[in-house]
Amino acid sequence: MPLSEHEQKLLDQMERAILTEDPRFASTFRDTLKNVSKKSETSPNFALVIVGIVFGVMALLAGVSISQPLLGVLGFVVIVLSLSSLRGAKASWKKKSSTPSTKSRKSFMQGIEERWDNRADN
Repeated sequence: MPLSEHEQKLLDQMERAILTEDPRFASTFRDTLKNVSKKSETSPNFALVIVGIVFGVMALLAGVSISQPLLGVLGFVVIVLSLSSLRGAKASWKKKSSTPSTKSRKSFMQGIEERWDNRADN
């Protein structure tokens, strides 16, 4: 449902006020919205992953029960691909997060001191 003309004017006015009063907050908010939309675009369809795993297990069991190694291998490959798509999405989400990598981690006190210095500068 689209906004009315009056509501759109009020929204534009609030956006301008936020930009002039706190540009840092506005840019942080925009970045957060961009990251959320990117995550939703790259998130795997969990129902498809579950169907892939169930199909893979069924194919694996069928291949073993009827002595068809090719069917069993196919089932195993489907399971691995389903799980890797799920893990790949989680890994990409972790890379995009703002947590520091293990190489650049600071001690707890260094992080607190840095935050204090940043706060004192503002």
